[in-house]
Amino acid sequence: MNAFLGELGKRFAERWLALLVLPGALFVAAVTIASVLGHRRALDAGALGAWIDRLAATQASGKTGIGVLVAAGVLTAAAAAGLGASALGYFVERLWTAEGRAWPLRPLARQRRRRWLRAQEQVRVRRTAVIRSAVPPNRADPQARAALREAMARCARTSLVPAERPTWIGDRLRAADVRVHHAYRVDLTAWWPTLWLAVPDSTRDELTRAHAAYRAAARLTAWGLLYLLLAGWWWPAAPVAAVTLATAVVRARATAEALAQLVEAAVDLHGREVAGLLGVEAAPGALDARTGAQVSALLRKDDLVAFDAGTLEFVPEQPRS
Repeated sequence: MNAFLGELGKRFAERWLALLVLPGALFVAAVTIASVLGHRRALDAGALGAWIDRLAATQASGKTGIGVLVAAGVLTAAAAAGLGASALGYFVERLWTAEGRAWPLRPLARQRRRRWLRAQEQVRVRRTAVIRSAVPPNRADPQARAALREAMARCARTSLVPAERPTWIGDRLRAADVRVHHAYRVDLTAWWPTLWLAVPDSTRDELTRAHAAYRAAARLTAWGLLYLLLAGWWWPAAPVAAVTLATAVVRARATAEALAQLVEAAVDLHGREVAGLLGVEAAPGALDARTGAQVSALLRKDDLVAFDAGTLEFVPEQPRS
């Protein structure tokens, strides 16, 4: 047990150092340089060196207590900066998945919706051109078919489902919910706790790593925003912020795509297991819409009466005597 606790503490310390202290120390160093040099002497290495010499002379004068306090203050400031970036990263995650009903985000959601509708219209036009060029049947113009594939890919890059969220990430994560509902009548919100318990450890580990990578991209975005704020006092922080934010956006889109695909795959591969664990008899083969709807109603604690052509009918709650 002592060895286990020691190893656990070591890993926690390593993770704390990597996630909070090291990035925080870099940011504290940048803040210190910004306070010493400012805009006017932003790249004056001589002025920075002179300030470091004065600080070293203070340490060499025998005032060791001041050195200890400075070191402790630097570590505390680095940890505080890391915690602040983590908190800001949480709000970045919420912003990415916001519904866009409030005023600041509503115009972005409308713009994405219009862009998706234009892409969908291009798909319709290209599909009509392919159909008209198919004379005789199955002999469509290759150029028309290539144009259709390009239009479909452009529409999918905008959103796999009708765009409603102000960000691409929000629509991609929402698409996982919409797509499994269309395919299996699965209410992913109701399914997820049970599905999480039903999947094997290997699947759970993959989902955990994908979500951790997604959260790491949000934290990286938060660091970029902090450096952008610092650029108001020290302009060299601006290119650092630009590079950090560009990297964060690329990582965020990639990790959101991976997370959404893994969530859909978990339903595809283990949906029947959830139904079996709940005692719902499923038809042979893949998970079907009837079974998915029945399990969804069961997990929502709905009173299911009948299933007809993909539509559920429910018994209204009766007053208790």
